[in-house]
Amino acid sequence: MSTLEKAIDLLQTMPEHKLESVYMYIQFVNTLTENEETVTKKKNANSIVGIAHQYANPELVPLEKEAFASAMAEKHAIN
Repeated sequence: MSTLEKAIDLLQTMPEHKLESVYMYIQFVNTLTENEETVTKKKNANSIVGIAHQYANPELVPLEKEAFASAMAEKHAIN
């Protein structure tokens, strides 16, 4: 039996005043989940854009294209 089926069975046996409380709680939990998803999406968007771009040194940008190759050549003594 699925969790949904178990919940429905339990809800069918509850008195009305308790069902109202359960419904309000479910709405609350659903709101939290939506807010968490929104925050997660915003964090991911910030990561993609590059949250550290404010610390970038524009003078070093031209050197970035060759940085990896230069580092590997230096590390492995490739000329």
